[in-house]
Amino acid sequence: MFKKRWIAILVVFALFTGVAYAQSIGGQLQLGMDLLKGNNVKETDIMTGGSYADGPYHEAKLSATFGDGQAGGRLVLNNNMLWGWIQWRPTEIFRLKIGRDGDGEFGHAQIAGWGFTGEAKNSVGAYSDYNGSLSMRYRHAGLNYGGIDGGAEFALSTSWFLGEYLQVNVGWPNFGNSTLEVTDRLSRTHISGTYRIEDVGNVRFALVGKGGLAKDASGDVGDIFLTFQSSQIVQGLNFEVGFKYGLPHRKDLGEDGGFELDTDTAAHMEAGIGVNFTKDDFGLKIRGGSHFGGKDGGEARERAGFGLGILPNYRVNPNVIVFFHAGFGSEFDTDAFHWFINPYVWVRAGESVRFWTGLQLIDERVARDGQFRFVVPFGFNCYF
Repeated sequence: MFKKRWIAILVVFALFTGVAYAQSIGGQLQLGMDLLKGNNVKETDIMTGGSYADGPYHEAKLSATFGDGQAGGRLVLNNNMLWGWIQWRPTEIFRLKIGRDGDGEFGHAQIAGWGFTGEAKNSVGAYSDYNGSLSMRYRHAGLNYGGIDGGAEFALSTSWFLGEYLQVNVGWPNFGNSTLEVTDRLSRTHISGTYRIEDVGNVRFALVGKGGLAKDASGDVGDIFLTFQSSQIVQGLNFEVGFKYGLPHRKDLGEDGGFELDTDTAAHMEAGIGVNFTKDDFGLKIRGGSHFGGKDGGEARERAGFGLGILPNYRVNPNVIVFFHAGFGSEFDTDAFHWFINPYVWVRAGESVRFWTGLQLIDERVARDGQFRFVVPFGFNCYF
C-alpha cells in the first residue's frame, strides 16, 4: 500500500510537471537486435534472422525528460520495465528527488563506468557495463561508486549545494520497501559528495551502506570510495583514479546481543583508473582496475583479479564514427582469462537518428579451450 501510494503521487506530479514544462520535453528511443550469432564450435548452428533485445546485451528503451533546473523528471520504458523519477529544487542550496532510477544517480562514471561506451553500452557494445564476467568485473574496479541505481527500487535522495565548490548527496535506495525494518533502511544510506578544486579537478567520496548495521542482521557494513578526477591538467585529457575499501563483515554476538566487526575477516579493496583523451577527430578511452581479494572466515571472499578495456575511435566525417572496443579480464589465483574484440560504427542520419552495427567476438571461458562466440548486432538511437 505504501509503495502504491508513492507511485500514484509520482505519476500525478509527473503529469502535472510535464504539462507545466511541455516546452522542454525531450527523450530517446533505442532499439537493437542480433542479425547473426553463433560460435566457432561446429556442432552449434548459426542463428540468423534477428533476435530482438537478446539477453543483457541489448535494451529497448524509450525515455522522456521534462522540466528544467527547478522542477522536472523522467519517465522510461526499459525493455519490459517502466520507471521514473521527479525532482524539485526550491532553492539554490537544496534538491529533492524521489522515484525509481534505473540509470542510477550520483555515480560519476562518465569515464570508467557506464559512460565508457556511452550510448553503445547495452546495444552494439560487446558487454553491458553491468555484466559480471571477468572481462567486465574488474575493469572499472574502484570507480563505479556512489550510485543509487535499480529500476525496481523506490528511492529518496537529497542534494545539498554548500557554496560554490561542495555538493553533498544523501540517499536511501530502498525508501519504498515496507518489508524492511527501519534500522535496515537507515543502514543502507548512501552518502556521497564532490569537492571542486578550482583549476585542478574534483575530489569525490562515497559511503555506500549495505544493511550490515541493521538489527538482527549480518553481512557487509558498506563500501568507502575516494577518487580524484580532472580534465584541467592536460589539454584534451580527462582522467580519474580511485580506490575502494570494503568494510569488514559484521559478526552477530548471538544471545549476548549486539554486534561487532569480525576481526578475522579481511576487507576487500579495489583500485582503478579511467582515461579519456581527445585530439581533433581522434579519441581514446582506457579503463583498468583490480580487486585485491579479501578473506571471510579464512576463505577467499572474492578472487583477486585485473581487467583492462580500450576504446579508440575516429571520426571519419561529420556523420560516421568508427570504434574499436576490446578488453580482457583475468584472475590472479586461477588460470581463467577472458577476452573480447568489438569493432563497431555509428552512422548519423539527419540531426536526430544514429544507426549502428558491428562485430562482437567474445570468449567467456578459459582461454586455452579455444571456444568463443560471435554476434553481429544492428540497431538505432533516435532523439527527440
